[in-house]
Amino acid sequence: MMSYRKKQLLGFGVILFALMILLLILTFMLDGVKKNLAEIMDERYDKVSRAVTFRNNFSAINSDLGYLVFETDPLRSENHLIEIRSKSEAAYADLTSLQAHSGDNSGEELLAAVRNGFDRYMLIVDRVAEARAAGSNLDAASLYVENAQSVRLNLLRTLSEYTAVQENKMNWTRMEAERQFSRMLTVSAVSAAAILLIGILSAVWVIRGTGRNLRRITDAMDKFDPGAIAPIPRLEVDSNDEIGNIARGYNHMIDTLEDHNRKVREFNQKIEENHWLQTKLSELALLYQQAEDKDSLARLFLSSVSPAVNASSGLFYSRDTDGNGERFVRIAAYATDRPEGSNEAFLPGEGLIGQAALDGRDILIDVSPEHDGTTILAGGGTYRPRQIWVIPIEANDRVEAVVELSTLVPFTELHRQLMEQLRSTLGIALQNVNGRMEVDRLLQESQLLTEELRTQQKELRSVNDQLKQQYIQADRSRIELLETQHELELSAEELRRSSQYKSEFLANMSHELRTPLNSILILSQLIAENAEDTGDEGRSYAEIIHRSGQDLLEIVNDVLDLSKVEAGMLDINPEPVSLHDFPELINYGFDTIAKQKNLEFEVHVSDNLPEAFYTDGKRMQQIIKNLLSNAFKFTQSGKVSCSLEKADAEAPPCTTPEGEADQTAIAIKVSDTGIGIPEDKRDMIFEAFRQGDGRTERMYGGTGLGLSICREFAGLLGGCLTVESEEGQGSTFTLYLPSMPPDRLSADAQTGLHQ
Repeated sequence: MMSYRKKQLLGFGVILFALMILLLILTFMLDGVKKNLAEIMDERYDKVSRAVTFRNNFSAINSDLGYLVFETDPLRSENHLIEIRSKSEAAYADLTSLQAHSGDNSGEELLAAVRNGFDRYMLIVDRVAEARAAGSNLDAASLYVENAQSVRLNLLRTLSEYTAVQENKMNWTRMEAERQFSRMLTVSAVSAAAILLIGILSAVWVIRGTGRNLRRITDAMDKFDPGAIAPIPRLEVDSNDEIGNIARGYNHMIDTLEDHNRKVREFNQKIEENHWLQTKLSELALLYQQAEDKDSLARLFLSSVSPAVNASSGLFYSRDTDGNGERFVRIAAYATDRPEGSNEAFLPGEGLIGQAALDGRDILIDVSPEHDGTTILAGGGTYRPRQIWVIPIEANDRVEAVVELSTLVPFTELHRQLMEQLRSTLGIALQNVNGRMEVDRLLQESQLLTEELRTQQKELRSVNDQLKQQYIQADRSRIELLETQHELELSAEELRRSSQYKSEFLANMSHELRTPLNSILILSQLIAENAEDTGDEGRSYAEIIHRSGQDLLEIVNDVLDLSKVEAGMLDINPEPVSLHDFPELINYGFDTIAKQKNLEFEVHVSDNLPEAFYTDGKRMQQIIKNLLSNAFKFTQSGKVSCSLEKADAEAPPCTTPEGEADQTAIAIKVSDTGIGIPEDKRDMIFEAFRQGDGRTERMYGGTGLGLSICREFAGLLGGCLTVESEEGQGSTFTLYLPSMPPDRLSADAQTGLHQ
């Protein structure tokens, strides 16, 4: 007879052996379930996630390409190109990773198609960038609208097929895990029944006293329902013997099964939620393509999103800029009531809409039952929402729109995830719609311009025919003009010789003309000095003779000087000139005139003048005296001023004979408050024998040679003479002179004569 201990050892040994087999089977089956779950989580879900990442990068590339096509700022265009290159590298990395872990022929073929489509799209991107670099914006826009979008749609369609394949495989793996779990439960139930039978036999065979505990275990096992959602009852362990170990093992098995069921339910829920999110995103992406403008896009968005997030009503506000500044205008509504006083537009910071647009953050408000505001319109009346959700839609760090959703039940976390993913895609869609509308507008303008160009081409062909006839007539006229020009050249040569003879005659007559005039002046002066012998009347006659002779001498001197310049017989003698003695030379003779005419006369010499300055002092004084004489002649009130300073950088260039700018040039300015010079007469006053007009000549007299001689002398000295004047306000004549060292005499004289 076997002892009770041996019977226990034998009976419980058999039970333990059966339990070990059951545990091995369960472990093997759990390992299979674990592998299936690992395949779902580590491989399939990773592929779906990478496919979604690639889709986002590709959408960002397409958006930046759209900005690049219509961007006018070169710096922003370069930033868009850099962003496209960066996103394309990330997209290629995602494709490479997906292809490296594909593992099946169908997935490899779809990935190859996706990569081929992406390569084609990037080639179009390169062509768009080349067109933009070449300045062909229309070609770039055409490539973007006609080629890039077609390739993009095919690529997205292929990518959706790949995602669907992975999701199907993921669902198949999940179902396989559920089947294994069912088999495991079946095996567990069968094994439990066998163990129960063995245990009963062993218990009967070993000791009847263990029957109560075994019945308790079998009762618990009989109540086990693998499909029950409620927690499975546990066995109460009240001993440390083999029966207690069985109870603990049973409880552990139930814990493992319940934990596995919980994980499977959570995973299935995540899969369903992710599938729901991807489905909604795909549906909305297709809806975006149907929108022709912002209004239709807003209506499609609200009509699709509101039911998806259990929103009972919705409003869509779009950013608008006009003469009143930036504001957000309502462009679409979904199942909403419009009570009196509701706003159609909000400024940034105004109300919930304006505040969300200003902060760029969502605003979620729980509405109390006593709230008197937004209502939801239905057939049975109006209802007050439980929550109001205000969502800003951003694109490129700028709020493009604000969406307001109201619901009778609180929004869930899944709804928030959906709106978070839709936020960026909707902003990109808004910009794409704006870009498409701009492209349509540009295409219409291009068609109008093409039609105008076609009309102009017809007109140009007609004009070309007329020009051919005119060219033939012009060629005949050219031949006639050549003959006339030859005759004119002969006449001009004869006239030049006559003018030269006149100038030489006048230049040679200088001594003969000046000698009798000087004699008249000396004799009239002697008569005036012997006033006691001649009387008052004789003295008056003598003064008249002296003034007339003096005026005649000045006229003769002007005529002779001008003749010498024209004949090239006037010599220039550079000598050192003391610029600081300039006031004494100027004041002499003109102070008296200023006092006689009751005018203010000022002379100013700058301190930064060069120490050594070479020029023909006699000619320089003659120019200054002529300018001052003119200033006093045409000034009846006010003042006359003369200043000597170093020429500044903005002055007209005075050059040396070698063509280099002279750094020691001076500027002599003579200003008056006289009658001024009309703008259309400023060039004429420098012509010989010409004044401003006939009225000026009759009123002030003169020959009109003074300024002509001044300009000729300035040219001989290597300088120039300019004038600034306003009629009725006065004039300012500026003489610019360079320093002329003696060793440059001949070259400077030749340069002046040439000018």
